[in-house]
Amino acid sequence: MTDAGALEALISQQVVTAMKAHDAVRTGTLRLIKNALKNKAIEKRAPLTPAESEQALATMIKQRRDSIEQFTKGNRPELAAIEAA
Repeated sequence: MTDAGALEALISQQVVTAMKAHDAVRTGTLRLIKNALKNKAIEKRAPLTPAESEQALATMIKQRRDSIEQFTKGNRPELAAIEAA
């Protein structure tokens, strides 16, 4: 199994753990990560390298931070809190 495959397996395992713990926020976040990595692999039409997986995760983190900033500027603290969670 490649490192990227190991990451996907770890995330899948964590999704199951979060679901069993009834942690909706964690489950949603992990599913979002898993789907983003899968979509990147489909776009590439090949398995992702560890560097590509890290880049995809970094992009997602940046998007979330930008969203939080925009919601805060737009006087929408409830949406910023949801995004921060």
